[in-house]
Amino acid sequence: MAHCGGMGNQRIPEDLHDIRGTIVRGSEGQKLGKVNDVIFDHDTMEIRYLVVDSDGSLEVGTFLLPADSISADRKHNSGLSTSASKQQIENAPEYDKKSLRSKADWDKYEKEFKQYWEEDPVMHMKGSDRVITPPEERVSDQASSAGETSHRSSDLEINPAELFPERMTNVFSDPEPSGSKVTLRPRSVARAEDAASGVTLLKPRWWDAFENYLNRKKSDIQSHCPQCASQQQRDAA
Repeated sequence: MAHCGGMGNQRIPEDLHDIRGTIVRGSEGQKLGKVNDVIFDHDTMEIRYLVVDSDGSLEVGTFLLPADSISADRKHNSGLSTSASKQQIENAPEYDKKSLRSKADWDKYEKEFKQYWEEDPVMHMKGSDRVITPPEERVSDQASSAGETSHRSSDLEINPAELFPERMTNVFSDPEPSGSKVTLRPRSVARAEDAASGVTLLKPRWWDAFENYLNRKKSDIQSHCPQCASQQQRDAA
C-alpha cells in the first residue's frame, strides 16, 4: 500500500533546482518561512506537502503546507507563494516528523490535517483554495419556496453574460448567447488569476523537474525506505 516519505538529507544533482531552501511567501508578499523538506507519495512520487521552517516569522516553528495551496511566486522567480493565511497555518494540527516513521501514525495525522484544511476554520473546495460560502437561507426556507421558485424560473430568460459579465469577458471572448445555445470561446490565459476560480494553482517549471527527478529515482528511493522494503517482502511472500 502506498505511503508518504520525505527527502531528508538526500542530495540531488547540482543542475537541478532543489525545492529545499526555497522561500515561501504569503498572498501579500510576507515571508512565511523556508522549505526544509518535501513529503511525497512513494508510489506516484507526487509531492503532497511542503515542510516549512518559519524561522521566527510565525508563532509555530515547523509546519506543513498542502501542495495544492502552493503556486509560483510571480515577484520572485525562485520563490513560492501560498494562499494560506498566517492564522490558518498557526491553527493547523502540529506537525511531528516522527509520524512519518509509522504508516499508522502518519495516516492518523494526515486525516486530521486534511480535515482541517478542507473544512476548518473555513470550508474550502477540495483541491483548490476556493472558499465555499454556505447559503444564508435555511434548508426549510429553501424547501418551502422551491415550488414558487420553480414556477417563476420558467417565466424568466437568463442571459449568462449578465450573471458575471466581468469574469466572463476576462476569460471568454464571446459570452453573448446565439439562438438557443450559449457559445463560449475561451481566449488563452497567461496568468493564474485570469483563469476561472478553483483551478489548480500554477507551479514553477522547476517544480515539475523536481518531481520528474523523484520518478527517475523511484527504485532507489524505495530500496532505501524501510516501509517500501517491508511491503515488497510481503508481496513476494
